[in-house]
Amino acid sequence: MSEVRIGLVGAGWMGRAHATAYKNVPLVFGSEPAVPALEMLAEIDADRAELAVESMGFRRWTTDWRELVNDPDVDVVDITAINNVHAEIAIAAAEAGKPVYCEKPLAMNAPEARAMVEAAEATGVTTLVGFNYLKIPSVGYARELIRSGEIGEITQFRGTYDQDLMTDPRFPFSWRLDRKLGGSGVLGGMASHVLSFAQFLVGDIVEVCGHSGLFVKERPVPTGGTGHTARAPDDAPMREVENDDVVQFLARFDNDALGFIESSRIGTGRKQWLTFEIHGSKGALWFTQERMNELMLYRHTDPPAERGYKNILTNAEQPWYGAYHPIAGNELGYNDQKVIEARALIEAISSGEPAEPDFRFGYRNMQALDAVIRSIDERRWVRTDEVG
Repeated sequence: MSEVRIGLVGAGWMGRAHATAYKNVPLVFGSEPAVPALEMLAEIDADRAELAVESMGFRRWTTDWRELVNDPDVDVVDITAINNVHAEIAIAAAEAGKPVYCEKPLAMNAPEARAMVEAAEATGVTTLVGFNYLKIPSVGYARELIRSGEIGEITQFRGTYDQDLMTDPRFPFSWRLDRKLGGSGVLGGMASHVLSFAQFLVGDIVEVCGHSGLFVKERPVPTGGTGHTARAPDDAPMREVENDDVVQFLARFDNDALGFIESSRIGTGRKQWLTFEIHGSKGALWFTQERMNELMLYRHTDPPAERGYKNILTNAEQPWYGAYHPIAGNELGYNDQKVIEARALIEAISSGEPAEPDFRFGYRNMQALDAVIRSIDERRWVRTDEVG
């Protein structure tokens, strides 16, 4: 049994999700071709790093990510730190010849993402971007159906990602609302996931036209917790929010299909309303993350009296599911997406085959996001090849 030794940058909620995934890879998929081992954790706060190492199961810790990247006992650099440091860490890791697994969005903008691609491709290292929703078995099966021609020529993609976590104006300020740290707000943080579905299932977007809105213009400064777990007292000082709450944009794909994508972090009544609906000349597909173990399939080729959406439960004929259950309909969860993602990384490193989605996929995602930003700023249609 061989080991792939993991160096993780960032001890927050997402870092814990990654550590949990690595631990579960051999339990679900077995010890071949290799087993991930939690070697080193990098976290800027020493006290937090020490506590996290004990609870997450890493062998060592450091407060300097550069030490982790250059450590000879670290085989893979895994980045779950805030968005504005992704590029610097990933490029250093690639130049050190180490595979890189980076959370989304890949970078702060398309030029940064392109530099990450160029660094990785120059050394030939494996790269993976954390668009974990692409690892849902029913989403993988949706792509199989599309590629087989089951729903015909694709004409339209419609996708949404709404949450109401930040609907309350007393929800505290976090780094995600700081343009220098979190970037474009709901666009990069949430709409990028919808865009990843569009890329994965339909193809690259070549042109966009968008608009956006900021509705909660200031939020209380937290005194405890971080990110989504932050808390603020009633008398906390207020801080101006620097990026948008809601975004919508039209899109045209490279195969001439049309698209509409929207996202809201103040989407009242929605918890994890990450959806896609895809229309083709012979049928259609519909999915929501709130029911991630189901895929709705419509076949226009059915007899007229029988036409309607059919609910397909997750089953062993779909990608990845068979490693969990032999029986259809047993539900997987969010953390299972991360287990599958970690397994895909180990397989790619061991086989030498590219991982999916890789940095180039993440760059194309970032190009489309930058094009949306330019479209909003200039109030016009923008081609994705105009940016990045």
